Amino acid sequence: MNTSQRGFIAACEREQLHLSGAIQAYGAMIIANQHGQIIHVSEQVGEFYPEISIKSVGHGLPDELWNLFRQFEGQTLWFSDELLGAQGELDVVLNPVGQEQVAIELLPSHPSPNLRSALSVLPKSIMDNEGLKACRQKLVDYIAELTGFERTIYYHFLPSGDGEVLAESCSRSHLGSYLQLRFPASDIPQIARSLYLKNPWRCIFDAKTESVSLVSRDDSVPDLTHAVLRSVSPVHIHYMNNMGVRSSVSWSIAGKDDLLALLSIHDSQAKQLPFSLLDHINELVERYNFLLREYRTQQRMNLHDRLQSQFNYFADRFGNLSDAENLWEELATWLMDEFNADGVVLQTPLQRLRFGAALEDHAVDILVRFMKTQDDLVWVTDNFLEDLPAVELSQVAGVAALRSSNQAEHHAQLFLCRNAELYQVAWGGRPDKPLETDNPDMPISPRRSFEKWIETRHSFSAPWDENTRIKLMKMRLLLNEF
Repeated sequence: MNTSQRGFIAACEREQLHLSGAIQAYGAMIIANQHGQIIHVSEQVGEFYPEISIKSVGHGLPDELWNLFRQFEGQTLWFSDELLGAQGELDVVLNPVGQEQVAIELLPSHPSPNLRSALSVLPKSIMDNEGLKACRQKLVDYIAELTGFERTIYYHFLPSGDGEVLAESCSRSHLGSYLQLRFPASDIPQIARSLYLKNPWRCIFDAKTESVSLVSRDDSVPDLTHAVLRSVSPVHIHYMNNMGVRSSVSWSIAGKDDLLALLSIHDSQAKQLPFSLLDHINELVERYNFLLREYRTQQRMNLHDRLQSQFNYFADRFGNLSDAENLWEELATWLMDEFNADGVVLQTPLQRLRFGAALEDHAVDILVRFMKTQDDLVWVTDNFLEDLPAVELSQVAGVAALRSSNQAEHHAQLFLCRNAELYQVAWGGRPDKPLETDNPDMPISPRRSFEKWIETRHSFSAPWDENTRIKLMKMRLLLNEF
């Protein structure tokens, strides 16, 4: 990663997206305190709702807004076709702003289509990986047909943080395909991912329209984490322009506490969707999310049962760590098969056992010391020499490391090793080439091209799959029985 790329990523992560003090211009916003007193308004609020203007700051809400405001209990409230504004009927959305304020968002109403039940679109269960792929594609195809957007993608987050498009529907062949292309983790910074976890969807209906500032009597900046109209980062607008995308909507697919994927729609024209359609797709995504969690849970239970059976076999034959040498070849062979590894090292207070194409002694010594400095008991890399430069030379390219205990002594450490493999990764644009510009407000901007770019990796091992950490933590239970 070059210096300019590091600077670009660092700048993205520092950007306080929820504290922009501005909104997207296709709607208007009024922020009131718990007593109904207006604290902030968007500059153009009168164009949507003439009873409010920037002069309304400090005054109370008009009766028809106060009646809606009183119904708010901390969770998002959406009223469809609730007000008659200057340009027609308005939807009203209420969302929390911090602990003591409420955002009242005014959005143009749109006709609602006839919609099917979410339960009728997707299957009742997912039985295997092929069923998962089919369900994912059905979800993408249905949303593409429903919204009419040019491209719909299922964007899956890899353990590395990078994203990969696993399913796609594209209405125009000249747009090309992103299917199976990978995108760098920096495309969706962690600060943005945290916001996706807090909101069911994110709408950007016209990236070419300038944002509108919020006006108040002081310099306070409201927390727009949950606001539908929250403005768009200039970097992301530049990114969308480079992709040829003017409008987009993304729905979050989440695990217990992490973002698993995004379901996104893109179009080269400005487009808006009615709330009923946004909410219907959200129901579909929640249904898919339930099926996915159910499938992942079953897969993990199956993995647990299979590993437990094997662990019981070895645990019955181990008396203590000194017995490891007697069963080492059998245990190591099983570990290499289970983890698809080329070598394995077991480090105990009594001995160091190696098998296959394993780490050299000097590399093991450095890795043992390194693991003592880590809070996590597991460390995984597919580029060992890059991620642990203290090891200057090794035949090993990938390591999955486990420390059985946080105690300084009397614990075992396990290192699964993989050799380097020459393999290719297909990227959506060259990931290490952000575009340098002459714009002082944005000296580094997103890459311009998203065409397929092939990276040939020489010093990497094959990537470890998402079950590696689970299996290592299960191995910890076996090591601690010694």
